Amino acid sequence: MSSQVALAIDSLNGFEITADGQYLMLRSNQPDCIALHCSVMHELLAALANAIARSERIRQHQQSLKFAMPCEAWQVAGDVRSDRHLVLSFRLPGGAELSFRMHRTQAAHMTEVLAMTTGLSQPRKPAGVRMQ
Repeated sequence: MSSQVALAIDSLNGFEITADGQYLMLRSNQPDCIALHCSVMHELLAALANAIARSERIRQHQQSLKFAMPCEAWQVAGDVRSDRHLVLSFRLPGGAELSFRMHRTQAAHMTEVLAMTTGLSQPRKPAGVRMQ
């Protein structure tokens, strides 16, 4: 049985997408580029976010710690593929953008939660009920 070889990368020097859009080419402290096929990019994005969060929780000894990226700007737009969905986009420092697709009913609920969380609205009380 052969042993696995790990490529230790501790710095990235840049990246680019190939002209055909098939590969993400990563330049690092290693002599060779790393080519990642487009079919694994979505999985890689989710894996990286999960790995960063787990790494932070382990290193900080705080299991409730959330990984949060800074947001320079955000935008909400209709989904060109579906009338029932919206696309929420968040721009990171440096210009990268992450977008999330969600159903319009989820967005409506999110609006209510954001309003209550920020203090812009109060929870609705049922008529005739006194809160303690």
